[in-house]
Amino acid sequence: MEDILSQSEIDLLIKATLEPSEELATSLDNLANDHYDFTKPNKFSKDQLRGLQRIHEQFCRAYSGLMSARFRTRFDLKFQAVDQLTFGEFVRSLPNPSVLSIFDASPLPGSIVVQLTPDSAFIMHDRLCGGQGNVYGFSRGLTDIEMAVFKRQVITSFAKILRDAWQDIQTIDFRLEQIESNPQFLQLAYDRDVVVVISLRFEFNDVTDSFNICIPFRTIEPLLSKITQHRLFESLAPPDPEKIAQLKEKVKSVIIPVEVELGTATVKAGDLLNLEVGDVIELDRKRTENVDVRIGSLTKFKATPGKLGEKLGIVITSICDSQEE
Repeated sequence: MEDILSQSEIDLLIKATLEPSEELATSLDNLANDHYDFTKPNKFSKDQLRGLQRIHEQFCRAYSGLMSARFRTRFDLKFQAVDQLTFGEFVRSLPNPSVLSIFDASPLPGSIVVQLTPDSAFIMHDRLCGGQGNVYGFSRGLTDIEMAVFKRQVITSFAKILRDAWQDIQTIDFRLEQIESNPQFLQLAYDRDVVVVISLRFEFNDVTDSFNICIPFRTIEPLLSKITQHRLFESLAPPDPEKIAQLKEKVKSVIIPVEVELGTATVKAGDLLNLEVGDVIELDRKRTENVDVRIGSLTKFKATPGKLGEKLGIVITSICDSQEE
């Protein structure tokens, strides 16, 4: 797209003013589509938007892992889109009430806002407090106690992992300033100020909803050149040996369930209820056959049962391949 009109385009505009016609109107519409739309903000280049996408895809992977462990069930957060809007358009698109977390972005000027719906907040709060993470079916603001739990377990972790995702660009200390429920009370920018909105979509307990991260242009402007340069040369950066060593140590400390299945049996409910001390249940596996050793839900080894002193034990005899798993 050229920034300067050609002589033929200028002649077309003058002719349309002096001699209006349907054919000229169509030509002008086509001309307008090929040039800059002043009603639409366009302060971010495609490379910068792709850089923001990469940063937040990395954030999604890390946050999904942490929250899955914290909720003790799968929490899948994925990058969805990145858009340029005016701040007024962003505010008008938000439901009321919402959970709006406002973070200071020192040393950058201004703040950012993270938005999610109260329904999502209630689901997460319910799971954190020992529930199943059920949908309530109504919307209201969080109470002070609910907000304290949600802030400590969800929002604080959000800020920490977002800081880690930006670490390669610049160290940003995302610090929670306040939480609002009414979008009209947001005072991050003027209505016509340009913002970039990163939309993230999560799946949790058969519920699908979204996070929105709104970053004003004036806040992120000092980093735009770094975002583009980092994207161009990120593939050349070698892995950090210290981080690899830390990851290995964390993996070694993970506790995983190991189960040994001696065999299975099918009995009638009536027989099961009539079992007494000394009764024998015949399994479908002989004493001389190998037993299955499971890691989690996967059968990883074959083994023979036995005794080690006064304790029961097994001896690994083979490792299962992917098909046997």
